[in-house]
Amino acid sequence: MKAILFDEFGGPEVLRYGDVPDPVAGPGDVLVKLKASALNHVDIDIRDGVSRFDFAMPHILGIEGAGVVAAVGSGVDDVAVGDRVAVSYIRTCDACEWCKRGQDNLCENRRLFGEHIPGSYAQYMVAPASHCIALPDTVTFADAAASLVAFGTAWHGLITRGSLTLGDTVLIHSVGSGVASAALQICKAAGATVIATASSDAKLERATADGADHVINYTRDDVNDSVMAFTHGRGVDLVFDVVGGDAFKKSMFVMRPYGRLISIGAHAGEVVDFDIIEFFRRHISYISSHTQTRDELRHVLDLIGRGTLSPRIHAVYPLEQAADAQREMESRQAYGKIILTIPE
Repeated sequence: MKAILFDEFGGPEVLRYGDVPDPVAGPGDVLVKLKASALNHVDIDIRDGVSRFDFAMPHILGIEGAGVVAAVGSGVDDVAVGDRVAVSYIRTCDACEWCKRGQDNLCENRRLFGEHIPGSYAQYMVAPASHCIALPDTVTFADAAASLVAFGTAWHGLITRGSLTLGDTVLIHSVGSGVASAALQICKAAGATVIATASSDAKLERATADGADHVINYTRDDVNDSVMAFTHGRGVDLVFDVVGGDAFKKSMFVMRPYGRLISIGAHAGEVVDFDIIEFFRRHISYISSHTQTRDELRHVLDLIGRGTLSPRIHAVYPLEQAADAQREMESRQAYGKIILTIPE
């Protein structure tokens, strides 16, 4: 099969389009002929060699994938050849304490496609049958691939972990990212007021069209001053932070008592100092959130199928142009997701 591989760490130039043996479905597994994959910033970290993940080279990137079941292994009776599926990117054991509790995102033995094991920048991938999520007829392969990380992560952070409530005022940092743009839609569907930040007016225009109530260009305006002015000094109930760094440190000063700071990413800085006094005096909660369960993925894909939510796709590239697609992602001009289409 054709796949995007890399044999050494480096920039987009280390990616190559080549041939690897076709994977084979073992007992309990299915072989998925992929139709679409989606890019994520962790792909860049892995390619650059800063991800802290262990994997063998040559490595195939790609967390998110959707396609058609091409073959099934022995013992599989709930997934059939021809089924349209999305593949949950967390390969779990389905046997540990967390899996049995339905919190499979915390599996003690988990490995992630594209991070620890070969991923979805390829024509085929093998996954456990239990990891294949049936797609509603109204959900395209591109929309499915664009939604697993973005809507799954945002849903888990806002709803499951953050207890998003009707009437909340939410500050979303860097709203142009796939996860943050998904968070905006979830917040509006839940009846929240949203303040969104971004580095360009073009992204803020997209966010406004998606329902943001107030937008801030953080390269030009002071975020904290703008938030406090918009909320008339009240502050926000919830911060959805996908960047870390200074945004994380400053967010506590625009949060009202009993506010919740949801942290799901740290590309702008993984190690920060913060004012503990501000946290405990105003009963602020710091809530970490990372990935989602398969049940949550099924739920968000159902909402997408019903039209309640809709992934934002910035650009589409053929698989062989994955290096160019990553260059566009690194330019940080995208609003939403970048998709790879997989050749027949």
